[in-house]
Amino acid sequence: MIKNTLIGLTALFLVSCTQVNTSSDKAITQGGDTVAEVDISLSKLDAVEELANIEEPKEDKILFKASGTEPGWFAEISELKIRLVVDYGKDSLIIDNKGAAINEKEDYNYSIKENISISAVNKPCTAASGDNADRQVTVLFKGKKYTGCGSFVK
Repeated sequence: MIKNTLIGLTALFLVSCTQVNTSSDKAITQGGDTVAEVDISLSKLDAVEELANIEEPKEDKILFKASGTEPGWFAEISELKIRLVVDYGKDSLIIDNKGAAINEKEDYNYSIKENISISAVNKPCTAASGDNADRQVTVLFKGKKYTGCGSFVK
């Protein structure tokens, strides 16, 4: 939808121009001197076609959220990305989610060598706030262990 609107507005803008240069060779002048000559090779229709070929980014839906305290941290697992913020926001990362898909029936384990691992065990959990959650979550990041609870986003 956004792509079509952008293309339509661009086409309208290009068509509504009052001055059209038809020659492909142009000279850029400063005062009476020619500074450079350029070749203009993109027509209005070419520009519209270029815009039509731009792919819209895929919408990334958050599937699971987890958090814990002492120190405060949270994680969001979406279809395309994993976002992790630790130590009350002092450190964070966003990485591509190329691991196992998270679902409500199985445990979730994601790891990248020794740098990071996320485990969401299919056991009920009570957060420090007293709220009940779907999973017990453990995150290992830069040699530090973070524990908490997580639930699926509905």
